[in-house]
Amino acid sequence: MKIIIDGNEVEAEGKKTILEVARENDIFIPSLCDYPQLAPFTGCRLCIVEIKGQKGFPPSCGTLVEEGMEVKTKTPKIQKLRREILELILIEHPNACLICSEKENCDEYKSTIRKVGEVTGCVLCSNNGRCELQDVVNAVKIDSVRFPSVYRNFDIKKNDPFFDRNYNLCILCGRCVRVCHEVRGASTVSFSYRGTQAVVGTALDRPLLESSCQFCGACVDVCPTGTLAERAIKHDSLPDEKALTICPLCSIGCELEIELKERKILRSLPSKQGTTNQGQGCVKGRFTIRDVVYSRKRILKPMIRVNKELEEVSWEEALDFVAKRLKKYKGKKAALITSAQASCEESFLFQKFAREALRTENFDNLARFSPFTAYLEAAKKSGLEPDLNFKIEDISKAKTIFLIGENLTVSHPIIWLEVLKAVKAGAKLIVISPGESFLDRFSELWLQVKPGAIFHLLNILSRILLDTGYEYARIEGIQSFKRNLDKLNLSQISEITGVRGEDLNEASKLLMEETPAAFLFGIGLTQSPSGNQNISALWNLACLTQAQIFPLGLENNLRGVLEIEHRTRGKGLNFNQIARAASIGDIKALYLAGPFPPLKKANLDFLIIQDCFATENMMRADVVLPSTTFAETEGTIVNTEGRIQKFNKVIEPYGEAKPDWWIISRLAGKMGNRGFNYKSPSGIMKEMSKAIPGFKGISSSKLGKDKEIFIQEKKKRKKKFIPLKDNHLPIKTSKKYPFFMLVDYNLDYYRNLSLSQEIRGLEKLRDPKWVKISPEDAKSLKLKDGDGVIIESSAGKIKGIAKVTESMPKGTVRANLFWSEISTVSHEEHSLGVLPVKIGRGE
Repeated sequence: MKIIIDGNEVEAEGKKTILEVARENDIFIPSLCDYPQLAPFTGCRLCIVEIKGQKGFPPSCGTLVEEGMEVKTKTPKIQKLRREILELILIEHPNACLICSEKENCDEYKSTIRKVGEVTGCVLCSNNGRCELQDVVNAVKIDSVRFPSVYRNFDIKKNDPFFDRNYNLCILCGRCVRVCHEVRGASTVSFSYRGTQAVVGTALDRPLLESSCQFCGACVDVCPTGTLAERAIKHDSLPDEKALTICPLCSIGCELEIELKERKILRSLPSKQGTTNQGQGCVKGRFTIRDVVYSRKRILKPMIRVNKELEEVSWEEALDFVAKRLKKYKGKKAALITSAQASCEESFLFQKFAREALRTENFDNLARFSPFTAYLEAAKKSGLEPDLNFKIEDISKAKTIFLIGENLTVSHPIIWLEVLKAVKAGAKLIVISPGESFLDRFSELWLQVKPGAIFHLLNILSRILLDTGYEYARIEGIQSFKRNLDKLNLSQISEITGVRGEDLNEASKLLMEETPAAFLFGIGLTQSPSGNQNISALWNLACLTQAQIFPLGLENNLRGVLEIEHRTRGKGLNFNQIARAASIGDIKALYLAGPFPPLKKANLDFLIIQDCFATENMMRADVVLPSTTFAETEGTIVNTEGRIQKFNKVIEPYGEAKPDWWIISRLAGKMGNRGFNYKSPSGIMKEMSKAIPGFKGISSSKLGKDKEIFIQEKKKRKKKFIPLKDNHLPIKTSKKYPFFMLVDYNLDYYRNLSLSQEIRGLEKLRDPKWVKISPEDAKSLKLKDGDGVIIESSAGKIKGIAKVTESMPKGTVRANLFWSEISTVSHEEHSLGVLPVKIGRGE
């Protein structure tokens, strides 16, 4: 349609407001309460306009455009009204600097005084220069306020991580309340009281930490004033440069805008143009990037052990030393551990180095423990190759969503936003988990399944569907599948699974009536003794209902690593086997370029560590090679969708750190290997695109222009039902091990840096090392909240801190573990997600 704004004819499509159309055409209309992604609020009234043929001055943020509409935005009447409205807003906001005639000459001389505790003017505010209120005052041309100012005298709230809340600066635009409720689903803050007493706050004025806040930073990003001030940059000056890159701290691959000052990182913000995140982020990408890059644990210079001490040396000396020693340990005596958070180019180069320079097939990384790996292995055993690619926004189109084995608000917050969109559009969310979570408040059904009984739960849902005459898809293996299901003892299902029969019937009814369905699963489904069978049961239920399966990866480049290693992996030792071989001396040279459990009992001749951060294993290292973080190099990663993403170098390397690809290239050359003379990651990508089918035809230049490039997969994929080989009973406790332990893997880490142990704010939020236990069990064990506990299983011991909570059922505890501790709970090829344990007091 065509409309006229201030005499200019513009075009508009779809259901849009006047304000939206004006912004699309670079026509400025002041507003303080409106924000993209939020529903119209019409609160501040600054965006009022005149519309030909209509009475009054409607707000442009709440008025939809119509064909032929004629709008005026800057008439004398409107301008006068806006100034009066803005004056009223400024009554309760410090305004001396906003209307000062000398404000243009002030900042240069008074910037340091913003460190004062109380903000009474712009030069004292951390948001000075970033403030939308300043922009609106300048646009409306306010030079005086005729009404007396009112200072609300609220205490500044500084007891939560990452940002302060100073509601003396709040203009009650409601943006923070609305983004928390509408977009994030947390509803942590809301309006309290009415009239002149109105204020934004939490229920009972509790700290954010006690109010379900996940500190995603969305409220800080939408705040138009300095009310919500990020603590890390509160006293810093404005950035002089900005750069875009991809966040490496989870599998979503959010695009970040990095603010720089003199080529150093000030802070990170979710990019509004980000394809996957669309202006949203999480606590890690929003508040921890600077701390990660400039961590006190950064390794900044190469080191060689001399006379039992690590001494700093030049790169040339370090590489010569490694090359000379490594030549003695090739083949089965050598092993390489890499990081699933390295780029695709570096992952490809690592496996090439292992095969050609070390002449070994012993290389692996933590991708082995991902849901993707388990999913692929289970499918491969049945001759299937599942489609792993998807788009995050597809989830919001589902009518029924099954979520198994993941707390999305922590592990995949951007995917949670799509689930929330679906729920708000009427979709039914079914959560399958042994313990309560934040998501339960949005679910239609919470199926509290007993530990280890997911296999039976999924199979009984298939059985109920078939028994009710459900019109299932005619796919190979259906008759065999039906015969297997007929063996299920329906009378014992509730006892085995812990789920009531009526809830199972309701879940199956939703699957029949509310289509299409989406099955989302994470590590809680796969990391158990019956992980492969769980996947088979889920696959069969998805085949039956024609639902789409969404496996949720954990780290930022798991898909890329799997695509590379899926095509190149030989018959060498895997992660757990390498750990065991190192402990008994079967491996003599170990090259650690990724996370690995502490080598307390290893029998090694030569240990090389190539990492960004110092670790406990450095105490045993013969040589240490400092590598760069993601911010100091460039390359590509593949996110959980299968989307290939290019990340950019935003700062120069810290200290003498070098990119992983540079280190491996130079080292291979010194070991006499040709074919490693790379000048940049683009050269590696060129070679990789020929060797790895999923990257066929990909180039760095192509990735820089197109954000819709995905790992290439087969177009036609076979579907069939997987035979149920074992209707085993769930894991049982015993007199020796009377409790179930559910393992939650703590994913707050980058390379070898544990974020929730190193960053104080994240430590407060995550509360690492907790062991959740029910009040009944705590009483019987004579434990109270905060006591130290030791949990012992047949696989080993771990220590933790008791957290007594009503959310845990009696007889079950939940432990929060870091990846570095996986060796203590390992079992065969995969870490257990459920263990029979005993519990005792500890330090």
